[in-house]
Amino acid sequence: MEEDVRIALSRMEQRLTGIEHDVSGLKAVQGEIRMMNETLITLANELKHTNQHLARHEQKIDEIEAVPKMRLQQIATAIIAAIAGAIISTIVGLAIT
Repeated sequence: MEEDVRIALSRMEQRLTGIEHDVSGLKAVQGEIRMMNETLITLANELKHTNQHLARHEQKIDEIEAVPKMRLQQIATAIIAAIAGAIISTIVGLAIT
């Protein structure tokens, strides 16, 4: 009977040693997961700032692209005004003479 108890106790000690080894390995994995989580949070914040920066650049590009369109509209308006003025001047000139 005493021999059976020693054998059972020996087996339990072996299991306990194996479990302690497994727990030690899991603690290392847990540390790695925490580090990866912190890195992921940092990357997410950097990505957020990058997206905000990109949005500002897109807005500036849209503003820069709008400038030539506005100039073209101003030129077209000036040409139409000049043609209309010439036509009116011609009509008034013919009416006076």
